[in-house]
Amino acid sequence: MAGVVTAGLAAALGLLIAPLSGGSFLMTALVAATPLLMQDHPKACARTCLVIGPALLAWAVIGAVIGMFLFAPAALLLVIAPFVDPGNRPGPWFSAIAPVVTAAAIVLIAAPPGQDHDPENEPPPSFRATLDSTDRFRDRQFNEHKERLLDHGATRVEVYEYAGRLVLRVGMPDTFTDGRTEGALRDEIAGLPGVVDIRRCTFHTCDG
Repeated sequence: MAGVVTAGLAAALGLLIAPLSGGSFLMTALVAATPLLMQDHPKACARTCLVIGPALLAWAVIGAVIGMFLFAPAALLLVIAPFVDPGNRPGPWFSAIAPVVTAAAIVLIAAPPGQDHDPENEPPPSFRATLDSTDRFRDRQFNEHKERLLDHGATRVEVYEYAGRLVLRVGMPDTFTDGRTEGALRDEIAGLPGVVDIRRCTFHTCDG
């Protein structure tokens, strides 16, 4: 119960400080609440905690930049919970294997092995622009202007919150056509209301 309540508080705090990531906070809190469904089966509840806890801890580390680190205390409580009642503790093999397998699965899902060693399958570069305020998400002028980037060669235009800042990501094609150029697209992004920094990003790095 302490772990689930703590996860709920983390989600509530996350919604306040990073509302654009609200879906991630709510889904994470719902997953953390899974053991409550098994309260009538203590042994199954203990095993579920031992699966959910390490998974939540791995997700808290991987998703730290979008605020998932707030779930770390809940994750630790869920890891401890299975060992509180001696009569319902998971067996030694389950206790040793389940946390490792679960955490490894979350890491593999978030970062598939070998993906960064296959240049032929890497996506085209993109621009990442940092905005002056998260309020730009509701700025009519900004939203109207960013959609016009598609007329200048952009393949996609996305706005999301990253580490407490609002970010505009603009995808580029492999090859610009019809007189469009990468430099011209960058100039259009720089002219958007609220843009304070632009970086050109490849699959591996972002530079100025």
